[in-house]
Amino acid sequence: MIAYKDGVAGDLHPAMRRVLRCAESIWSAYGQDLVVTATRDGEHGQWSWHQFGCAVDLRTRYFSAGEVASIAQDMREALGRDYDVVVEQTHMHVEYDWDRTHAG
Repeated sequence: MIAYKDGVAGDLHPAMRRVLRCAESIWSAYGQDLVVTATRDGEHGQWSWHQFGCAVDLRTRYFSAGEVASIAQDMREALGRDYDVVVEQTHMHVEYDWDRTHAG
């Protein structure tokens, strides 16, 4: 199941559907529902892919540090080089690497 934190809103780029399907499967394997904590909403840096619907933040607070590291590696392997997976202190940030996939 995919849940969204209250207030999370905004359309996502179609490439992000793959992220959500992958994350939902991996979170489920670890016995947790996937919670999306940010899409286009919230405060993000000027160069953030969030504003374009090409990034999501995923809740990780119910996992141990070791589990988060394993989950991040599982996500990287499943998504491949067109996506960046970054473990933050309070969540996992996943973005579609638009620059790389659309470079001339």
